[in-house]
Amino acid sequence: MEQQQSYEKALERLEQVIAELDTGELPLEASIQLFQDGLEMIKICQAKLNDAEGKIRQLTDNGFVEMGE
Repeated sequence: MEQQQSYEKALERLEQVIAELDTGELPLEASIQLFQDGLEMIKICQAKLNDAEGKIRQLTDNGFVEMGE
């Protein structure tokens, strides 16, 4: 999967992967491939969250947003 995928789509795919793996009905090779797909979706989600956190931190550090104390 490519990094351009949205957070929401990656999260949706991750949920599908988990549901498919939870059935326990897949052959080993299919399970391994799904597990690998799930790891890729986790990487995408984590990268998107880190990017968002960095943007928020930059905005608050630049004084655009006053954080309540």
